Amino acid sequence: MTCCHKIESTTVLSFLGTAMAGIYLLRRNLHSIQSTISDENSTPANDTHVHPTHKSNLPTLPSPTQTLALIQQRRSVFTKQFTGRSIPRKIVEDMLESARWAPNHHVTEPWRFVVFESEEGRDGLGNLLAELYKKGCAPENSDGEDNTSKKKPFLQAKYDKKRKGATLSSHIIAICISTNNPKSKNPIMEEVCSVAMAVQNMHLIASAYGVGAYWSSGGVYSSSEDLESIGSVESTMGVFNPKELTDFLRSTMPEERKEELVCLGWLYIGDYYGDFHHREEGSSGNSSKKWPSGRRGTIDDKVSWR
Repeated sequence: MTCCHKIESTTVLSFLGTAMAGIYLLRRNLHSIQSTISDENSTPANDTHVHPTHKSNLPTLPSPTQTLALIQQRRSVFTKQFTGRSIPRKIVEDMLESARWAPNHHVTEPWRFVVFESEEGRDGLGNLLAELYKKGCAPENSDGEDNTSKKKPFLQAKYDKKRKGATLSSHIIAICISTNNPKSKNPIMEEVCSVAMAVQNMHLIASAYGVGAYWSSGGVYSSSEDLESIGSVESTMGVFNPKELTDFLRSTMPEERKEELVCLGWLYIGDYYGDFHHREEGSSGNSSKKWPSGRRGTIDDKVSWR
């Protein structure tokens, strides 16, 4: 096992899981995604729910207006905004199913995911990320010694935040890419792009359910100083996982499925509204909590038409 990896450029659905996810969707408070869609008092004639051609061959699809509304309402919801309650596994399974349909050149399906669901699994990951953060900080100065390191100083609050974020999450998905996929002859950058599109799909499903999610890269990258120490400095776009992270992820995989992976980050997933569990317990939940607002610049200054 080398010190780092480098790259360049369901379970059958149980009735209970289905029921829980259904309750979650049907009984949670309406948020802005639903409001945006319901505010469409009339559907334009050309905004059909079924493709205007070959109607008999295609399933009923969301309208373009509905689809765009979902995309516009996708949000990065951070762990400090999570309630700390769990969400039904069915939601996570739907997210993974959506990832399966991301575009990928030559159908290489380069994405690999490790789902940390149990309290033990999430705590273990949180402790690892906290320790990786600490290891990546500048050493404390002693006796006035000059610290020439480019690393940032250690902050106990940030260390604790990484552990708490894992505790508040319902699930954490390690976002990985296979680097020795025998099916792939694609440039590695194409494979990375496919994985990113898979994550976007998962994020959209999370937003559709009103579930919090965000992609973090904490603990994924080795510092340039660490790379220099092993004589493997990469001057182009590359990802270097710390050895501790590589070993940790490999330990989660069955022996017959162990392969060379590079981790690109973590998808933190958590309960946002809290009403699913509140309603199960007979109370009204947090009816005042609003879906986060977004901010984007205009597209006009980023597009050229010819």
